[in-house]
Amino acid sequence: MEAKTIIKHLNRLLLDPNNYRFIDRPEYKPVSDEHIAEPRIQQRTIEFLKGKNNENISDLIDSFKTNGVLRQDPIQVRPLGDNYVVIEGNRRTATLKYLYEQFQQGMDVGVLTESDFKSVELIELQGQDRRHELIAMGLNHISGKKRWSPVNQTRLIRDLLEECNMTEDEICSALGITKHYLRRSMRTLSLIERYKNSDYGDQFQTDRYSIFEEIIKNTALKNWLGWNDDLRAPSRLDREERLFSWISVTEHVQRDEETGYEQISKLEPIVTKSHEIRELAKFIEDEKALTQMEESRSVTIGFASSEAVGEMRLHNAIDNIDSEVNAVLRFNDYLSNDDYTRIGRLKTKLERLLPSSKEIRISSLNSSVVPRFLQVSKHYSSLNIRRYRKVSELNIGKLRQLNLFVGENNSGKTTLLEAVYLLAQLNDLNAFLNLERFRGKFFRDFNALWVDRNFISDIDIAGHFNGLETQVRISKEETQENIDRTAYISTIRVDANAGNDELSSYVHLYLNREPELYYQKAQKLCRSAFSSPYRYNDSILREAHACAVKNKRIDEITDFIRDHIDSTIEKIELLDIHGENRFFVTSKTHDSSIDLTKYGEGLQRIFEIALLLSYCSDGILCIDEVDSAIHKGLLVHFAEFVQKLASKYNVQLFLSTHSKECVDAFSRTQHGDMMAFALQTTQDDAVDFRYMEGEKLNELINIIDLDIR
Repeated sequence: MEAKTIIKHLNRLLLDPNNYRFIDRPEYKPVSDEHIAEPRIQQRTIEFLKGKNNENISDLIDSFKTNGVLRQDPIQVRPLGDNYVVIEGNRRTATLKYLYEQFQQGMDVGVLTESDFKSVELIELQGQDRRHELIAMGLNHISGKKRWSPVNQTRLIRDLLEECNMTEDEICSALGITKHYLRRSMRTLSLIERYKNSDYGDQFQTDRYSIFEEIIKNTALKNWLGWNDDLRAPSRLDREERLFSWISVTEHVQRDEETGYEQISKLEPIVTKSHEIRELAKFIEDEKALTQMEESRSVTIGFASSEAVGEMRLHNAIDNIDSEVNAVLRFNDYLSNDDYTRIGRLKTKLERLLPSSKEIRISSLNSSVVPRFLQVSKHYSSLNIRRYRKVSELNIGKLRQLNLFVGENNSGKTTLLEAVYLLAQLNDLNAFLNLERFRGKFFRDFNALWVDRNFISDIDIAGHFNGLETQVRISKEETQENIDRTAYISTIRVDANAGNDELSSYVHLYLNREPELYYQKAQKLCRSAFSSPYRYNDSILREAHACAVKNKRIDEITDFIRDHIDSTIEKIELLDIHGENRFFVTSKTHDSSIDLTKYGEGLQRIFEIALLLSYCSDGILCIDEVDSAIHKGLLVHFAEFVQKLASKYNVQLFLSTHSKECVDAFSRTQHGDMMAFALQTTQDDAVDFRYMEGEKLNELINIIDLDIR
């Protein structure tokens, strides 16, 4: 093919709609020479090249307006009728066409003049040899600095092989690439084409090329697929389909067996980055780990659950210890006093790896913890929340039987109630883990990874309870014990004090394994519970219901509901329905009992709070957003009922609300043993408060309609 320099008007140049930078677009369609000059084709091509708001050519616009059209790299064209199709330089041509349009409209085009558009210097490639056109583009966009996306580079190489019948050696020589790169590119492209022909093909995006390339580069994955380099295809088509599902959005269909209704949900890809392919390859032959990965939708969890990986890391670590200890023995003449101290610390750590019979291992989180005080004469008189979430160094005194915490959303009310509850649990780690589980809305399954990620700082809470100084400290660490580290995440530890008693326990967290709880002696201060309209703890409600029935307190609860909410209700029972415990209501208006959840949220909330008040005799009850779902016309009666039960069963209450009506109701019904705390956030984002005794608060509400919020 011959080449010569020519000068032509910009309007004689046709942009190439078959440019390789377009062919990875889903909307791309090949255009024959007879249609290239059509206005609609040219308009579509220039819009592709310019991008939204000219984002693809903004750099060239600035350059041309500042420096003019540089001659070092002329636009290369081929003749087509009376015009010329751009082979190399489509983006520059599109920029000039845009600026020419601006020039004709009288807009600023910098140093450019009319001659820059009417006399464009070109290199005309004459002849019909397609290979030279492709090589010209390849030198700029494969070997050169202005590289296309990898998938488009690879397609050009394939066209040289298949369309132009060039040999591998000829292509490598012409483009300055290696044969290894060429062959790997062809295998990668072949795998991409197979993916595009699969059920997931419409999901292919250019930026995912590296994932397919990583698969082709990885020997373990190729062996698993039964990949044949010569055929550029796998022999294990079932595994190929499974692999494609891991890198794709998939559908999960859940069918209701009774109604036949199907609910379809979308599952995001398991693998989204090329480095995850390398992690996957490490356990690709471990079917158990692959299943864990599929169930959790996480390569990390699959990797962590692989026994082969865990054993390999363990044995590598032991080998390293053995090797380094031998090195120390060879050079022990150089040991100093500081070295002996360090070796002593290492010895302690190594001894922890040996089995110990002093601890009790609980494989589930259903341990029974006995309260330290079965009878309480004085509850909390003061609290010191040294550190818990957003609250730090907050000292609260003058606590009463009923303590009402008032504040706007995000003022720290829930955090404060959780701190009170955790302090009452001492070293019962179940309480902390359940709080975290409910905070993350994991109502059935326990998500250890979520707990680990959200444990940001240590917890330190203290208080004076029933004549004793108490303290709870919770921290996160990496255990040095000799445990099965398959899928191990971290260890949560609690150290507690109640007077002279020192208590500790810890729990190892694992991915897709039940946590393992250890303690020598577990204890809590008293019976306690945490209630929130946003969290539902069915296990404690079942226990509370059993307690109320045993102590003949259930009728008192039902009577209040009948008197103030629904006079037709006769009784509320806990029934076993197909292996699941549910509360059912017997009513005069229904022939059969119906599920409690069919009634209003207010009734359900009152029933739950009343059960927990009965359950927490001689203990504490924390109720978040105590008035949630309860009609304001019922608040005074509800407040009277709550205070009556708290006094009768000797329960210290910690309540939160942001409602003035709720504050008014409790202040007007209290019997002198109430303290209200108005929480506020300071300028440095710390939590502070001001307090007011119940009688004084009631007096001011009656006189001036005080709003302590």
